[in-house]
Amino acid sequence: MDWFDAFDEVFSSVERFVQQHGRAPREVAVSPTLYTWLAELQRESAMLEGIEITDPVVLDTPYGEIPLAIDERLGAYEIDLA
Repeated sequence: MDWFDAFDEVFSSVERFVQQHGRAPREVAVSPTLYTWLAELQRESAMLEGIEITDPVVLDTPYGEIPLAIDERLGAYEIDLA
């Protein structure tokens, strides 16, 4: 994969899950690498906006907040929804 937008991929996965299951996922599991990447992006965004960021990383989606979990079995760009 030459280009990867972490947030776009995660939010697209959430949208597909909602369309298939009629509800938001309880959590989004990602690889440790992707989790770190998303956490860093959220920290940078919060810093630029002047707001405080808390861990663990939580995705603020149109369907509410969804926790982000680490799954060490996933590949670097894999996303698993439950």
